[in-house]
Parts: sequence; structure tokens; C-alpha cells
Amino acid sequence: MLLFEWLRADAQEHPDKPAAIFSGPSGVEGEDRISFAELDRRSDAVASFLQSRGVGPGDRVALLCDNTLPALCWFWGTLKAGAATVDVPGLAGRTTIQAVLDEANPKAICIDPAPANKHCLGDSALRLPGLVLTTEDLAEALAAPDGGEREVVALNTIVETGGTPQASTVGPDDPALIVYTSGTTGRPNGVTLSHRNFSSNLEAGNELMGLTSEDSILVVVPLHYIHGRMQLLWHAMIGGTIVFSAGFAFPQKVLLELIEHKTTGFSGVPFHFKQLMDRSKMSKTPPPSLRYVLITGGALPIEELKRLDEMLPDTGIHIAYGQTEASPRITYIGPDELFVKATDGKFSVGKALPGTTLEILGSDEQPVGPGQIGEVAAGGPNIMLGYVSGDHRELGKIDPQGRLRTGDLAYLDDDGHLYLAGRSSEMIKSAGERIFPQEIEAVLAAHPRVDEVAVIGIKDATLGERIVAYVCLTEGEPIEPSTLKALCLESLPFVRVPKVFVFRDVPLPKTGSGKVSRGKLRKEAAETPPA
Repeated sequence: MLLFEWLRADAQEHPDKPAAIFSGPSGVEGEDRISFAELDRRSDAVASFLQSRGVGPGDRVALLCDNTLPALCWFWGTLKAGAATVDVPGLAGRTTIQAVLDEANPKAICIDPAPANKHCLGDSALRLPGLVLTTEDLAEALAAPDGGEREVVALNTIVETGGTPQASTVGPDDPALIVYTSGTTGRPNGVTLSHRNFSSNLEAGNELMGLTSEDSILVVVPLHYIHGRMQLLWHAMIGGTIVFSAGFAFPQKVLLELIEHKTTGFSGVPFHFKQLMDRSKMSKTPPPSLRYVLITGGALPIEELKRLDEMLPDTGIHIAYGQTEASPRITYIGPDELFVKATDGKFSVGKALPGTTLEILGSDEQPVGPGQIGEVAAGGPNIMLGYVSGDHRELGKIDPQGRLRTGDLAYLDDDGHLYLAGRSSEMIKSAGERIFPQEIEAVLAAHPRVDEVAVIGIKDATLGERIVAYVCLTEGEPIEPSTLKALCLESLPFVRVPKVFVFRDVPLPKTGSGKVSRGKLRKEAAETPPA
């Protein structure tokens, strides 16, 4: 299966149905939605144009875009031309973006107005490929300075010219998407995913969730994240509508979008759900059409999962675990098992998806038995082709058996359910014990005044590492560290109780995808050691 064949099928089966609706700006004046048939036609024109400029199989086209209508046309058009898309992390700094472009070496780039104004104009502008696709208002501004060789073409010009692309010669195992993700080396890693990687993963996921063309979803994450691409491609696969949110700055507005557009699904990281529970009126007015929510990219504490379940009594809670390198899902658990498999403050992130193999490897590289912690290794047709840099084996991300080495530590129960313990890179070694931050964070998060919490280890001459908890409290009277220490001692051995509590008046630092960044906290601690 080639990914763009889903869009062609949608255009035949649901020609007038909205493929995408935009709550905020669509990037095209006067348009807030586009049908499957029209998206198919416009992306055909983009594909035909790219092919006329020699872009095809083996080439790459970078996308420096927001969640806009032009971004959809460029994405599908690139795939139809036989090339692979390169999702450029537009929220990163200019140095990082330039490093991505230099490594991926795209033959063309598609640029939206917002990132163009931020990164592509002025004296220190990005170095761009020789072919640039953009919007009409930017075409002149992005022309090569000093008469250099660069062709800049506006999307409306391409669409007005039209055209039918030549039949693609790519196969299911050829590259389709390159998605950049932060890696263990400290630099972004370009994950190369084939048509088969993605199609096999989405088909396996839908075998468990059973979404149909009657389903729709509100998208709050950028398309350049694997999370965003998954939502786009999943709904193309089933012929469902995607609604792009105007943004997550105001959770109450997101709730109103869910209600107004009657979307049946919502997918987000724990941050999104915590914000909806704390900063919207979702408990009083749950979205009546919302059939399911999917939590990924981290874990909500079990108490928060129960609170979400109480707020959305008619909505099923689903959890998925995975990594970009797995296209991205590895395991899944649905509402029927979620709370059955939750004991002692721990809950399962599910069983392996159909077609995916899951092993827990010990220090001797051999699988360990149920209940024993080791590294999660996954295999199957969803595992990436490799990194753009080509060093996925040298980094140990793909082992000699072809398995994805996730770097996550976990154990399996007797039923094959996976329970995460933490990342090997985040494990704290204190007083000779291996300690996982998530275990401590789950205990502290149970306190009604704790809004956010993150635990890290910092160097200590005696202990090896000293456990430090960074805590954000809800409004109210101050809390003494002794209160939180006593709470920890009720559930944890003394050695796992934080030695230092740092109370913050500002939110914990986040990654671009909304996860709490322990790495940034470690950097802060190194610069200003906590008392």
C-alpha cells in the first residue's frame, strides 16, 4: 500500500466530504475547509509540477509549514510525485533547522508564511534549496538575493496550471516520510519511514480501535510531529475528517471546538489532558460527540486517569506507547482493560500491536521473564528504515537482529502487558539502587495541591546521585517539604524519597511536544545547583 492511494480512494468514495476543516487560519484566504476531491486535485497539480522539475523517487522535499491547507497540498503532492517528505521542526531554533536541511539535502522546500517570516528573511536567513514552493504573498520575498539561481513558485499558480502526475514507480518499502526527533546524541535524528512502515502500523492500530469513515478528530499538535502525521494519515486511511484546532493556548476554546465540530476523537499528550481538566469546563460540559480519547507521549498518573474517566463518562480512554522510529505505535490498551490492569499506582500501556514483536532484554541481551525489568526491544514491519545520517546501528538504535532498541526500561506481566519503569538515560543511581523518576512522580502527583512534578538525579559525592523533585503547586497556602516527604514514605523506601524539593512559581520546562523536559531541568540544576 502506498500512502497517497488512501487519498485517491477517499476522493472516489467521499468526494464532497471535508477532508480537513480549519478552526483557525487555513493559510488560504476565504477557505476554512477542503473536500477530499479538491485536495486530491490540488495535490495532483503539485505532484505534476514537482515531476516537471525533476523531483521524483529518491528525492526529498522539505516541509517548513504550520497546520495549513497549503501544507496538506504539498504533503500529498510530494508523495504522489514519488519523493519523500522531510518534516522540518519549525519550532526549533534556526541553527537546528539549518542542520536538518543540510543533512536531509532536499531537492525542494515548501514554506508557509509564519516560518518564512521567522526563519527565511533577513541577513541570517536559512540557506534554501534551488526550488521553493510557497504562498502567493511570499513568492517575491523568497526570491534568491543578488540574482542567485532559485525558482520560487506560488501554490495558486501551480493549482491554476493543474496537471496529472505520472504514475509513481515507488514501492511500499521506499521512503515516504522523514520525521526529525531528538536523539541520544543531543542532535535531531532524521527517522526515515517507508510507506509500508506507516500503513502496517496504522492498519494494526485500527484493527484494535475500529475507527470508520464516520469518525473525525480534533488535531492540536503540529503536523511536523509524528503524532500529527499519524492523525492525518489514519483519517485518510478510514476516510474520516480532521479538524485543525486554532491552538492550545486557551483550553476552554479547545473544548468549544470539540463541541462545535462534533468530533468523535481527540488525541494528545498528558499535558493536553491535564490542561483540559484543570483549565476548561469539561467536567460540566463534556463534548457529547466525543467517542474516544487517545493518550500518548507519556503517562498520566493513575489518579488523573480516573479523574478524566469521571469527567468523560461516555468516552473511552485509550493509551498507546511507541516511538517515532516505530511509525510510531508499539503497544495499545483500550478502555475495557485500562483500569483492570491498574494496580498499586501502576498501569499497563498495553500489549504489542498485531504484527509487532515485543521483548524485554536483560543486561546479557537475552529476554527476561515476566516481572523482570529490562530494555524494551520491538520488531515488525513498522520499524524504521533507518536514520538519514546512517548511524542508527552505530548508535545502537537498531541491533544486529533488526530490532528497535527503545532505551525504555519496562517489564511484561504474565498476560503480555507492558509496564514502563522509565528510560535508561533517566534512571537514577542512588545509594547503589536503580531508581526510576516516574515511580516517585506518581506518588507526589497524588497530592491534591501538586499541579506538576518532575524528578531528576544530580551528582552527589556520597550517594552517587541525589534525588531532587521539582514541584509546581496549585494556588493556596505554601506546603512544607516535610509534608511531601511524608507522603513519599507512605509508598516508597527511604532511599527513593527525594532529598531536595524545589518549589517553582513557573511551569516546568517542556519539550516542543508538550512533555516535561527532565533534560532542561538537569541543565538548570547544573548551572544553579538546588540547595
